Amino acid sequence: MTVSDEVRARLQARSAQPPAPEPVRLPARRFVDRAFYEAERAEIFGKAWLLAGRVDEIARPGLYMTWEKTRVPLLVVHAVDDVIRCFYNSCRHRGAPVVRVPRGRNRALRCQYHSWTYDTSGKLVSVPDERDFVDLRREERALVPVSCEVRNSAIFVNEGPEADLGSWFGGPGKELTVESEGLRTLDQRSVTIPVNWKRVMGRLLSSPPALPRPGAGALATTDADVELLDGGHLRIVAPFDDAGASALGLAGPLDWADLSDADLPPVHGLGPMLSSTATTYLFFPNLLVSYTPSGIFNFTVWPADEETTLLEATWLAPDWGEEDSPAETPAWAERIEWAQARLDAMAAAFAGAQDEMKEPARQGLSLQDDSEAVRLWNEALDAHLREAVPPDTLTGAAPGEVRSPLPS
Repeated sequence: MTVSDEVRARLQARSAQPPAPEPVRLPARRFVDRAFYEAERAEIFGKAWLLAGRVDEIARPGLYMTWEKTRVPLLVVHAVDDVIRCFYNSCRHRGAPVVRVPRGRNRALRCQYHSWTYDTSGKLVSVPDERDFVDLRREERALVPVSCEVRNSAIFVNEGPEADLGSWFGGPGKELTVESEGLRTLDQRSVTIPVNWKRVMGRLLSSPPALPRPGAGALATTDADVELLDGGHLRIVAPFDDAGASALGLAGPLDWADLSDADLPPVHGLGPMLSSTATTYLFFPNLLVSYTPSGIFNFTVWPADEETTLLEATWLAPDWGEEDSPAETPAWAERIEWAQARLDAMAAAFAGAQDEMKEPARQGLSLQDDSEAVRLWNEALDAHLREAVPPDTLTGAAPGEVRSPLPS
């Protein structure tokens, strides 16, 4: 039985739902405690494979970009040997940034502080007044590498990998057949939200997007099938309701077919389930990927600190070659406008929410049965944090009568 068949069977069986489980509590401290955030930085963002960009952003040898989404300065380089590499953006002389502009192109990377120069493989190739450095061994002063791998034209980095990228992809890597090598970044925009990143992730997981489809109007979905996959990843499949299915030419919410979007080049390899539903994969810890027959949409959620989040929205489209970007066409303009509206709505939804979580009597959030994806994701976080944070900050911890003030 295929994944699609298994998901459809579970959705068909939803008519006989068991009684709703007791709500699961998320303690308030996990959203406001500085120590909890630092544990996340070390145990999750310091060890996970994170999306740093796409190859089309540094498409030619010699191009580079800086990357600091985890507050650690990294440098991603398309080396002259056509390999994508990543290094800490720190000169091995005095630790100054090797490059200071966000993007550029050069066959050599020269620190502006004292002009130590590295090639695009990270090797130290030039040191002014080298005779003044007694016993200098260039091979010991190369740029410090960071693990970097490319999959389907996406660049992932990991400061402390416990597994290679293929193993980390786990279940989704085995079941997804989407051919995204030929996709390019059509549009990317972001918003900074003054709330803990887990609140943003929770909102996205509890209401995955029903992406716009040309000519279909506003689409609504039914209850989703949620499954936790190996590695903390999630698959969330939400069929369209009767009206949405009809607008897409389907006989019903569970009548899945290989759909296409009129007048738009296709994304190959989606299959009927991804074509006919609002399906989102969460790639742990912070990348949500949703699909349409003609484009793929990403949300990435980055904690700037314990009470500030950067939310990025990215549309990927089939490569348009040397032609003008299709962003101005009606179908894509609608999608880009939709993405901006989603960002604006997220920012508005959390106005004042972080201060509310700091109230001394606030005991956290209660997850109802319709927040299964949020619970599973928080438990996946806890699996990495259990040895690094107090037990009363973990998912499901019993609340105290009054939470004591946090240390400053």
